[in-house]
Amino acid sequence: MDKLYDIIIVGQGIAGMTAAIYARRAGADVLILEKGAVGGQAALTYEIGNYPGFKSISGIELVTTIQQQVLSLGVEIRYAKVLEIQDGYIKTVKTKNTTYHCKAVILCLGATPRQMGLNKEESLSGRGISYCAVCDGAFYRNKVVAVVGRGNVAADDASYLSHIAKKVYVINRRDEMKAQEILLDRVYDGVKQGKIEILNNCEPKEILGQDKVEGLVVQNTKTNEMKNIELDGIFVAAGRFADTEWLNGLVKIDDRGYIIVDDHKRTNVEGIYAAGDCTNTVLRQLVTASADGAIAATSAYEYAKTVVIE
Repeated sequence: MDKLYDIIIVGQGIAGMTAAIYARRAGADVLILEKGAVGGQAALTYEIGNYPGFKSISGIELVTTIQQQVLSLGVEIRYAKVLEIQDGYIKTVKTKNTTYHCKAVILCLGATPRQMGLNKEESLSGRGISYCAVCDGAFYRNKVVAVVGRGNVAADDASYLSHIAKKVYVINRRDEMKAQEILLDRVYDGVKQGKIEILNNCEPKEILGQDKVEGLVVQNTKTNEMKNIELDGIFVAAGRFADTEWLNGLVKIDDRGYIIVDDHKRTNVEGIYAAGDCTNTVLRQLVTASADGAIAATSAYEYAKTVVIE
């Protein structure tokens, strides 16, 4: 058998890198496998203002700083998409060109926001387009923003932003919003106060602006009428999804596709752990991803010590 790692971490976001730091400092031999770029969604955030220790820092600066700490500890990082994980006393992790072996696995797969599917959406992400009102709302104080969505997240975001922004437009594709009553009551309170305007039967068609968001073109789905809305920011609240289908039933996931873990970040499979946004957590923030990574690493290292190879 080739080299046996104590822990293989799948994903190099905040949770994965924190897990690597804690595991390596404990003395584990750690490998990170990452299919894309360092930092996950955090790297795409133009400015972060709610991470402890930093009044304001760009996403790429934060994740690069953390990665430097990871590398300084001697953690091995390889860029490859994991295609399959096989359970056993020794775990097998397969990529396209290489097969790795380890005692424990930590899944830090993140969660991907559902996009509007418009041109310039990716290029303006972090420059007027956000997928997290709690993360970025403070940057739009006394400005005009839109929330695209109709469910619980959209209603919650609209209510939250109405206390910060000058005005909030809710862009809803259907006849009415579909959210919990308590959340809708908050939205309608905002409507009465003139802080929120709901545009039902409307869908986004074009983002206006080159270097930053300047507006949004929406189309009425019943009349086909087009309308230009001047905006400073767009908050996409169409939900998120975890990239867990490729696990092929390896671990239990909930009905939304998130990996089910306990307080120790253990999955239902011995020796396989998960941390961060891909899990059934109640809050998906950078600080909670860090905490999850630390817990998962501690649990995984304790397990790895029990795996003895004769």
